[in-house]
Amino acid sequence: MAVFTDLFRDRIYNAWVVPGLLCGVTTSLLQGPERLTESVSAMGAALLILLPVYFFKGIAGGDVKLLVGAASYLSMQETISCIVISFLIAGIISIAILILKRNRQKTIHFAVPALASVLFVAGGVL
Repeated sequence: MAVFTDLFRDRIYNAWVVPGLLCGVTTSLLQGPERLTESVSAMGAALLILLPVYFFKGIAGGDVKLLVGAASYLSMQETISCIVISFLIAGIISIAILILKRNRQKTIHFAVPALASVLFVAGGVL
């Protein structure tokens, strides 16, 4: 749903991100202390990587929250892979927009590459 609200309202609401994050942390807690540590570490890594990008206006705050929430379900390696793949997909979309529309002011909805990367990584495709 965060992707839809990002596409149609240019916002990612906490009502979508926070329950997902809490569910990810709770699931990790139920799987044991090692998994919880891994989950919290992955969330911290995502935050540390994405915060500078946010401060330089590369992505919006909702995108940071969305990827940190996704990290609650992933390992550290999967989280880093997700972030890298998200930016690669966003770059491809940006190049396509530049070529096809010649619109340099167009912003892309980063929730779409984020969703695609999570599906690729969690699904074992990449």
